Amino acid sequence: MSLNHEQQLILKSKLDNSKQAIQAELRLHNPSHEQQQGGEGDGVITDVLNHDAMAQFLHQHAEWRALQKAQARLSENIIDVCCTCGALIPFARLEAEPTVERCIQCQAALEADDQRLHLHLHPSM
Repeated sequence: MSLNHEQQLILKSKLDNSKQAIQAELRLHNPSHEQQQGGEGDGVITDVLNHDAMAQFLHQHAEWRALQKAQARLSENIIDVCCTCGALIPFARLEAEPTVERCIQCQAALEADDQRLHLHLHPSM
């Protein structure tokens, strides 16, 4: 790991703050507590609101998991090592997004593969 102690503390603080913010949001907007009740004819609106709340909850849950994984990588002193090629991830990249797991080149290749995959999907899929 090439990060110095101060850089490690900065990343730890960013990760901790992000986790606290997501925890607060998850407690505040838990979809199981937000089941919309409406009158007759409100079913479609209720379904859309419940779907949006669930989508937000799942997005926050995914962010939570990424933060947990980043904290584990930090504690193992490998947060700045690309999980694909093993190259060092620059601190500036980690500071901007502490949950990144790949160097810029590997992330770009992954996104290009994803893009090619989406272009070849049949519209009915």
